[in-house]
Amino acid sequence: MNDDEQQQSLDTGRSILNVGFAYVLALVPLICTLLYGVAGRDKYSLLSPLVIASYMVLLGWMLMSFVRRKAEMVAPPAFNLFLLFIAFGAGLSLVCEIGFDAKIRVLMIGACAGAYFLWANTLASFRSVRLILGGLLLFTVLLCMYGLINRFKNPEMVLWAERWTDQYIGGGWASHPRLASTYICPNHFAHLLQMVLPFCLVLLFIPRAGWILRILAGYCIILFIPTMYYKESRAGILGALVAVGLTALLLSLRKSKKLFVLLLVLVPLFSMIFLLGAWKQSEMFRRRMEPVVEFVKDVRENGIENTKTSDFRPLTWLDSLEMIKERPLTGFGPASYTYVFEKFRHRFKGVRFISEHPHNEYLEVAAEYGWIGLGLFGIMWCYGLIRILIFSLKTKHQHQAFIAMAFLGTAAGTMLHSFFDFQMHQFQNALIFCLLAALAVGPMCRARRDKIAQGGGSLLKKLRPGFGYVLGAVLVFALFLSVRTFSSEFLRATADKLVKKAETEIGPEMLVGKRKKEERAVDLYNRALKFDSSNWRAYNGIAKVYYPQRYFSLEPDKKKELAEKERAALEKAVVLNPYDAELCLHLGQTRFFLGDQEGGLKLLEQSANTFRYNDICRWTLGVAQRKAGLFQEALDTFRVAKTLRNTESIRTNIKWLEEQLQEQADGTWEKEAKRVNISDLMKEHGLFEE
Repeated sequence: MNDDEQQQSLDTGRSILNVGFAYVLALVPLICTLLYGVAGRDKYSLLSPLVIASYMVLLGWMLMSFVRRKAEMVAPPAFNLFLLFIAFGAGLSLVCEIGFDAKIRVLMIGACAGAYFLWANTLASFRSVRLILGGLLLFTVLLCMYGLINRFKNPEMVLWAERWTDQYIGGGWASHPRLASTYICPNHFAHLLQMVLPFCLVLLFIPRAGWILRILAGYCIILFIPTMYYKESRAGILGALVAVGLTALLLSLRKSKKLFVLLLVLVPLFSMIFLLGAWKQSEMFRRRMEPVVEFVKDVRENGIENTKTSDFRPLTWLDSLEMIKERPLTGFGPASYTYVFEKFRHRFKGVRFISEHPHNEYLEVAAEYGWIGLGLFGIMWCYGLIRILIFSLKTKHQHQAFIAMAFLGTAAGTMLHSFFDFQMHQFQNALIFCLLAALAVGPMCRARRDKIAQGGGSLLKKLRPGFGYVLGAVLVFALFLSVRTFSSEFLRATADKLVKKAETEIGPEMLVGKRKKEERAVDLYNRALKFDSSNWRAYNGIAKVYYPQRYFSLEPDKKKELAEKERAALEKAVVLNPYDAELCLHLGQTRFFLGDQEGGLKLLEQSANTFRYNDICRWTLGVAQRKAGLFQEALDTFRVAKTLRNTESIRTNIKWLEEQLQEQADGTWEKEAKRVNISDLMKEHGLFEE
C-alpha cells in the first residue's frame, strides 16, 4: 500500500457517502451546461431547481457529517475570505434598491462557495480526481463534437429548441456564424474549454492518470483547436494562451530552474509568433482582432477619454467608471448593473441596446459591490492562489503539484478573460471553476485534517466544531431562502412562458384557450408572490397579462377596470425596482390612459431620459405629449426620435405637428376641428403605429 492509499484510509471524507454527495453535486454544472441554451433567454426555469438542489445536497452532506461524528471538515484555502465577501454582499442586499435580484445573486454565489467547500473536503484522493476529470473531459468532448456539427448543419437550433437569439449565428452584429454548442454565447463556451485545457496538458505528464485518461486528454487538446477557431472568441484564445503558457512555466519550474528560465523566454516568444502568424494567415483572427488593434492605435493618438472608437466594450467601460464614481465604496448592490447602468450610458449610442453587463468582471464587481467589495474579492482571490502556488512547489507528490499548477493556469486564463467578458456570471462556469479549484486544494485539506487528527493544531481542533455548527446553521437558513426565492422565480418564469404561448394564439377560435392560459399565468404569478413578495418580475408579469386585454377590450368600463389592475401591479413593481426604465414606461402609459396626464408624462420622460438611445421610448413619450396637446414638446421629442430611427410613423408625426404649430402661429388653428382631424389622421396615416 503506497502513501496515498494509507492516507486515504485515514480520510473519512473518502467514504462512499461523502464521495457520493460530491459526485451528485458535480452533476449540477453539467446539467446546467447541457440545457443552458434550451432554457431560452430567461434561465430561471433551469437555474432555480438546480440552485435549490445544490443547497439540499450541501445540507444533506453537512447533516450526515454531524450524525456520523467521524468526518472532519476543514476550511479550504481562502474559504473564510469567500464567506466574508458573501456576507458583505448579503449586507448590501438588505439595503440596496433592488433587493430581490441581489438576494438571488448572493444565493448563487453562496452555492458556489458551498460546493467548493464540499468538493475540497471529499475529493482529496487522486482516484477521485481522475474520475472527476475523466467525466468532465468526456462531457467537454461531446459538447465540442455537437458544437462542430451544429455550427455547420443547424446553428439556429440548440438540441431540440430554437435559439432565442441569432446574434451569434450570422444575425445581429455577427457577420459569421460562431460555434456555441449548448451555450448561447460562444465566449462562455470558450471559457469552459479554456478552464479545462491546462488540466489536459498536465494529465499528459502524470503516469498515475492511466493511459485511457491521458489519451482522452491528448484528444481534447487536438479537438479544442478547431472548436476554438470556430467560436471566434478573442478573449477565449488569449485566455487559453495565458493558461497553457503559465501552466508550462510552472511545470518546468518543478522540473528544473534552467528549464524554467528557458521557457520564460520561449513561451512569450512562441505566443507572439502565434499571434502574428494568425494575424497574417487567418481571416477570422484578423477580422476579430482588427477592432482591438484600431482601438489601441486610437488610444495612443487621442487618449482613452477622447477615443473615437464606436466599439461597445471600451465605451461601456468608460461609462461604467462614471457609474462607480456615483457610489464608489459600496456600489449599487449585487445584480444591479443591468438596471442602473442605462442612466450612465452616454458614449455608446447603440439604438435599442441594453447593456446588461460591461463585459469586464472587475468593473461589474466594483459597480455592484464598490471598491470595498472588489478589494475583498481581490484579497480572497490572491490569497487562495498564493496558497496553491506554495503548495504546488513544496509538495512531495508530483501528481498533486501538477493538478495544482493546472488550476493556477486556469485561474490566470480566467483573470485575462474577465477583462473582456462576464463568463464567471454564468452559474455553470463558476461551479466548474470551483470544482477545479477543489481538485487542486483537496490534498491540502486532507493534510490539514491529518495534522488535526494527530494532535496538531489544538486551537483549530477546539474551534472546528463551533465553525461546523455555525456553517450548518447558515446552510439551513440559505436553503430556506433559496427554496423561497427560487421557487418564486421558477413559478414566475413558468407563468412568463404561458403568457408567451397565449400571445401566439390569435383568432376567435383560440380565444378561450388564450384566456385560460392567461388566467393560469396570473395564478402562477400570485403563487410566486406568496413565496416571495419582493419578486417585482411577478408584478410586472401580471401587468403584462392585463395590458393586451385592456388594449383589445371594446367596453370602456372594462378597459378602466383592467387598467386599474395593471397600474396597481406596476406601481408595486416600480417600488421594488425603481431603476427599471421599462417599468416606468409601462406605468407612465397606464397612468396616462387613466387620466393622470401629469404623472404619466413624468414617468414617460423619466423612461426616455434613461433609455436615451431607444426610439420606442421617445416615440411613446411624443405620442402622449401630442395627445395632451403639448405640440411643441411632442415635436421636439419626435425630432430626437428621428435621429435614432427614421421611421414612417415618426416622420408623419413630425409633419402633422409642424402643420398644427404653423396654423397656431398663423391664428387659423381651431381646437375642436383639430380634435376630429386627429382621429381621422390616426386612421389615414397610422400615427400610433411604430
